[in-house]
Amino acid sequence: MLMVTGLFCPTRALCQEEKEHFFNTLSFMGAFHYGLYNAGNVKLQSILDSRPLLGELDISTQTTGVKNWQQLSGYPVLGLGILFGNSGSHQYLGNLAGIFPFINLPLYRQQGFSLNCRVGIGAGWVQKPFNVETNYENLVIGTHLNACINLRVSAAFRLQKHLGMDLGFSFTHLSNGSTHLPNLGLNIPALTVGMRYSVNPALKMISRPLPPMVKKWNYYVFLSGAIKEAYPLESASYLVTLVNFEVLRDYSNTGRFGGGFNVTYDPSLTREIPNSPTYAFDQSQSKTEVSLYGSYEYVVGKFSLPLQFGVYLYNNYPVSWVYQVIGFRFRLTDHFLLNAGLKTHFFKADFIQWGIGYKF
Repeated sequence: MLMVTGLFCPTRALCQEEKEHFFNTLSFMGAFHYGLYNAGNVKLQSILDSRPLLGELDISTQTTGVKNWQQLSGYPVLGLGILFGNSGSHQYLGNLAGIFPFINLPLYRQQGFSLNCRVGIGAGWVQKPFNVETNYENLVIGTHLNACINLRVSAAFRLQKHLGMDLGFSFTHLSNGSTHLPNLGLNIPALTVGMRYSVNPALKMISRPLPPMVKKWNYYVFLSGAIKEAYPLESASYLVTLVNFEVLRDYSNTGRFGGGFNVTYDPSLTREIPNSPTYAFDQSQSKTEVSLYGSYEYVVGKFSLPLQFGVYLYNNYPVSWVYQVIGFRFRLTDHFLLNAGLKTHFFKADFIQWGIGYKF
C-alpha cells in the first residue's frame, strides 16, 4: 500500500504541476477587424452595401521552450481564433464566421513590446451563398462551408501587468476551393485592434544548448487530389490529380528554400467561346498542366507551412500564367507526410488539394 501511494503521489503531483504550468501560459483576447475593401473580386463591388466589420475571440498558449522546436522558433504563441461579423453585403452575403488554429511568430521582441506575424488556417461559414433561384446576384461564394485563412501582422504593447493591446493589419480569405461554383473568393483586408489578458505575463523561457544544425538537401514526391466544379454554373464536379517532385535545401533550423516540378490533370478546365450566339464552352484541348515553382517552407516541429510561386510551362486554359499555393504539412514518420494546400491565381482560388508525400 505504501509502495502504491509512493508511486501514485509523484505522478499526481507531476500532473497537477503540468496543468498549472499550462494554465499559466494562457492568454485571452478580444479584437475588432475593420475592413478596408475586398480585394480581387470585381463582381463583389455591385453587391457591397457596407464595410466588413468582424469581431474575434481567441485563446492562446505561450510556448516556453519545453521542446527544442519552440526555442528554435523564438517561442511562438499557439492558439485558436473565432471570427464573426458582417461581410460587407447584408443582402447578398450576410454574416460570416471562421474558426482556425493559429501560430503567432515573433518577428521582434523586447521588454513590454513585440512585433508578431500570425498565420491561421481553418474553416469558414458564409450565411448567404449563391442560389440560382433566390440569390443569383452573389457570384462570389457558392457554399455555406469554406476554408478560412487568416493572416495578421501586429504590434503588441503591455499596458499593465496582465493587460496588453494589439494593433495591426489582418487579411481574411474565405473560399471553397471551387468544389462548388461560383467561387471567386472573399478577401477582407482590415485594420485590427485588440485587448489581451495574460494569466502570467512573466513566464520564464527555457534555454538550453541545442545540437548543431546540419544543412542538407531534402527530396520529396507528392501525390494529391482535389474536387473541382467545371464552368458554367451548375455543371459537374471532377477529380483533379497532381504529382509534385520537390527539392528543398535547409538554410536554418526553421526554414527551407527550393523548388519543384508539377504535373496536374484537371478535367474541369473549360474555355468560354468568344462571340458565341449562346453561352458555350470549349473543352477540346488537353487538360494537363505542367509548371515549375519556387518554394519556401517554414518548419515548426512536425508541422511546416509551405509557400509556392509557380509558372506554367504548358497550360491550354490559362486564367493566369502564374499561380500561388499556401498550405501546411505534417510529418507522420521520417519518410511519410500529409500535405494540403490552397492553390490561387492572385487571390482567386483554383482548388484545395489534399495528399500524401514521401521524403527520400
